[in-house]
Amino acid sequence: MSGFVTSLFMAVVAVAAFAFDGTRLIASHAQISDHAANAARIAAQEVVDVRLDRERIDPVAGSLAARHYLDRHGLSGHVQIDGLRVSVTVQQTVQMSLLSMIGVGNRTVTSTRKVELVDQ
Repeated sequence: MSGFVTSLFMAVVAVAAFAFDGTRLIASHAQISDHAANAARIAAQEVVDVRLDRERIDPVAGSLAARHYLDRHGLSGHVQIDGLRVSVTVQQTVQMSLLSMIGVGNRTVTSTRKVELVDQ
């Protein structure tokens, strides 16, 4: 009987650990997705050559603007600008709280968001 109770207790603890740390992973992904999208939108505001009818996003100014936004929020990421397209990838390491007790280490969450300017 005590073996059954111990097994049942361990199962409940494992489910709680997965639920708790899994929720933290999902929340972290949602948060960095928002930041990646915001950084991409900020970079896309650095449009040049509009009067020449060859508008494009300035790769230097756009990258600096996006990186500045990420720095202000304590994040690191990769910014890629190509013509009227911006792609921002953000990574964040999430420490496992309860799952670390059973040997599950930190997890890295990654999100990429893209913005494309449309001239109408």
